[in-house]
Amino acid sequence: MTKRKGVFIGAYIASELKDELQRRAKSEHRTLSQQITKILTEALRGNGAAMSIQDRRAPDSAPRRRASDPGPRRRASDVLDNG
Repeated sequence: MTKRKGVFIGAYIASELKDELQRRAKSEHRTLSQQITKILTEALRGNGAAMSIQDRRAPDSAPRRRASDPGPRRRASDVLDNG
């Protein structure tokens, strides 16, 4: 058995709620435990980014190109004229 970093919290929940949690977890490609952890984290810390998603960009970095200089999607020289 693997060692887990955390605490087991035993609680009774209605079977309808468990079924709904399992459906939502499956739709988001998570386990039931991961889904419950996500919900508890959002409830305690706010609805910010998910726990595994971190913004690794420096706070003083330049904005991304598309936000500051949205160029054309395709250059005129790339489009072939099949007239």
